[in-house]
Amino acid sequence: MKWVLLLISLLLTGLAYPQQQHHIPWPSLADSPWPNTRGDAQATGRSKYVGPSTPNVILRKDMPFGILHGPVIGYSDDLFVGTRAFRGFTGDTVNFFYSLDKMGNNIWTFITEGTRPNVAGATIAIDGTIYFSSLGYSNLTGGGLYALNPDGTVKWQNEKFVYTYFTRFIPIGKDYNLYMPFIDTLYILEPLSGNTINSIPAPNITDHDIVFSTGGDTIFYFTGRIFTTDSKKLNATTVWGEHLWSVEFHWNTHNRGTPVVDNENRIYIFAEDTPSDKFLYCINPNGTINWKYPLDSNENYENYSSPTIDSNGNIIFPSSKFVSPNADSGYITSLDYNGNPNWKISIGHYWDDGAFINSGLVCDAQGKIYCGSSYGISTNFWCIDNNGTILWKLDLEGYEYDTSPAINSEGTLYIGTHLDLLFQDHERNLMAINDTVTFVEINDNNILSYRLEQNYPNPFNSTTHIDFLLMERSKITLKIFNALGQEINTLVDEEMIPGYYSRTFYAKDLPSGIYFYTLTSGNFMVTKKLILLK
Repeated sequence: MKWVLLLISLLLTGLAYPQQQHHIPWPSLADSPWPNTRGDAQATGRSKYVGPSTPNVILRKDMPFGILHGPVIGYSDDLFVGTRAFRGFTGDTVNFFYSLDKMGNNIWTFITEGTRPNVAGATIAIDGTIYFSSLGYSNLTGGGLYALNPDGTVKWQNEKFVYTYFTRFIPIGKDYNLYMPFIDTLYILEPLSGNTINSIPAPNITDHDIVFSTGGDTIFYFTGRIFTTDSKKLNATTVWGEHLWSVEFHWNTHNRGTPVVDNENRIYIFAEDTPSDKFLYCINPNGTINWKYPLDSNENYENYSSPTIDSNGNIIFPSSKFVSPNADSGYITSLDYNGNPNWKISIGHYWDDGAFINSGLVCDAQGKIYCGSSYGISTNFWCIDNNGTILWKLDLEGYEYDTSPAINSEGTLYIGTHLDLLFQDHERNLMAINDTVTFVEINDNNILSYRLEQNYPNPFNSTTHIDFLLMERSKITLKIFNALGQEINTLVDEEMIPGYYSRTFYAKDLPSGIYFYTLTSGNFMVTKKLILLK
C-alpha cells in the first residue's frame, strides 16, 4: 500500500509542477554552495539551500575598496571577492582580491598588477582554482584574466583579457575549458595554462555572459553593443564552434543581463520588438520563440537585470518605471512556466526607495526571492516569498548593490555592496544574514572596544602593515610570533588613548613562512595570521 501512496504522491507532484527544475551537475565547477555569481553554469540564480526568512544581520565587515561582483562561495563555505574601487589617485599601484572564511576573516589577499578594479565575477573550479579578471593599466598592460591556486598563489595570468568589464562570471564548460568573450571573438582557453585553443567569430560579444545548455555541448550568448544600431542577437553555437542559430531583436535592445537556461534548454532574456515594445522572451532550444511576456506601458528592464527560475519552473524578474515621487515604480513579477502571470508586486519608488533593480534576481530552495537596490537616494535589500509577499527589507545605508548574493550550506546569505568607483573608504559593506545567530558582527565599534585588522598586503614580501582600533584608553601589546609560537618582534607595548593606529612590520631578515600577530589588552586577546613570501 505504501508504494501505491508514494506513486500517487509522485503523480500529484508531477501534475502540480510539470516543469520541476533541478540542479544540473557540472563536473568542472566546484561542488560548493555558490561557485559563480549566478550560482551555476545555466545562470539560474537558484540556490540548493534555504536562505533567511528574517533580516537577522550577523556580520557587517568593512571592505574598504567596495564589492562589485560576489562574493562567491567555494569549499568549506569560504568566500572569494574582488574590489570595486579605482586606486589610481592615491599613489598606489595595486588592487586586491580576497579569500575570507564564512565569518568574514581574511584567509589571504592577492595583489593585482594595477590600480583598476576586479571587473568580472569570480568562478571556482572543481580543483579549487579561482578565476577572476581585473582591469590593467589604461586597459593596456597588467591585469587580465587570473587563475589562482587555492592558497592564493598565481597559477597563470592571461593579459589579453584586460577588459571584460561587465561579465558576471568566468564561464567553464563541461570540457573544463574557459569561454572568454572579447571584442568580436569568443576565445576558448585550456585550464592548465590559459592559452587559447580555439576562437569563434562573434561580432560585438564583449561584456556579454556565456551560458551553457544542460548537456554542455551548446553555448548561448548575446551579441551587439548597447545604445547603438548594431544588430542585437541571441546566438547558439556548439562548444567546438559550429553556429546553430541566431534570434535577432530590434536594434534598440540594450540588455546586458545574463541569459537564463532551464532544464529543458529554454532560454530567458529581455529584448525588444520595437523601441516601445519590451518583453521577457522564452526561446526554445531550436531558436524559435516559445512565448514572450509584454512589459506594461513605460515599464523597462534595466541594462544588467535578468530573471531567476525557481524549482517549480516559475520565472521571476524585475522591472521599473520612471514616475513621479511617492508613486510605485519598481516591480517584481512572477510567471508560470508557460508565461502566464502568477503575481506582480511593487517594492516602492525607484529613487525614494531604491526600487531600481539592475542585477539578476536570486531565489532559494523554497522559492524566496532576493534582490537589492542599484540606485536611489535610499537603498535597500528585499526578501520576497514565493507568493509575492515581502518578508523583509534591509537598509543598505546608501550603498549600491550590483551583483548576486550567495547562500552557503548553513543558509547564510552574503551581500556585497559599494559606492562610487572612486570611493575608497567603504564601511560595513559585506553583510551576512542568517535566521539563527552563529556569530556576531566583527566591525561594530559600538560593541567592540578593540579591533585588529588583517595585515596588508598579505602575503607580503619584507614589509606589511597592521592596523588596529582602540575605543578606550588601554595598555596594549602587539607582538609577532613564528609558527612555533616563539616571539619574533614587539611592535607595541604601551598605554594608548582611543584611536585608529597603524604599525609596520619589517621582516627582511626572516625566512618565508606563516607567522602570527597578537593584540593583547588585559583579558582581551586576538590573533591573526600573516604570510611572508620572498
